[in-house]
Parts: sequence; structure tokens; C-alpha cells
Amino acid sequence: MSEITARYMSALPVTVEAFRNRPCSLPITDPNYVPPTPEEVRALRQLLGFTQSRVGALVGRSYNKKGCKSVRRWENNIESKEYQPINYSAWQLMLLAAEVIFIDEIVEASERYKVSMN
Repeated sequence: MSEITARYMSALPVTVEAFRNRPCSLPITDPNYVPPTPEEVRALRQLLGFTQSRVGALVGRSYNKKGCKSVRRWENNIESKEYQPINYSAWQLMLLAAEVIFIDEIVEASERYKVSMN
């Protein structure tokens, strides 16, 4: 008799729609928000078709022909000494550029958060 084992997909998103369904695409005020992994940062950059330099330009970080040190750090393995988590505002700009999220959604989430704090 064969045993059936559940397998869970941990595949990285490769479409805008797949990113919309990830916890890292939620507003930071959402209790289900989870910061993006280095693999998610890289996957979104590749979905955008951007080089590390172009992402650096988008988010206001220094860059050159070889790339962007900040983006390299965001995409490094978490166990690496060089790893640094991406800050939320840079992540939001990438999500906006890819049209995973929209300005209206950011404003609405901010307004909901303000109301819940009162």
C-alpha cells in the first residue's frame, strides 16, 4: 500500500498575480504581512526585467555599471554576513513599479490603520 504525502509548493512567484497573493505584498500594517525573502526580492526584480543598478536607481540607492551594493545585500542568502533586509519603502516602490500594488491600496491601508489606532 502506498502512502500519500502532502507536498506544499514553495515556488517563487513568477507573475504579477502570483506576487499579489503573497504575504510580502500586503501592507505593513496588515497582521499577515511578512517581509520579503531575498529570493522574493530577486524574483520581483527579474519579473520587472530590472538590473540591480536599475532597482538602485528606482529606490534612490547609489549604483554603477556593476550593480547596486544595497540590492546585492537584499538578495544575499540570509545566513550571509553581507545580507541586509530590504526596507519597506524600497520594497513598496518595487511592488508599485511591477503593478503588484497600487497607490489607492496604500492610501486605503493607511487610512484603515489610522482609524484602528483611534
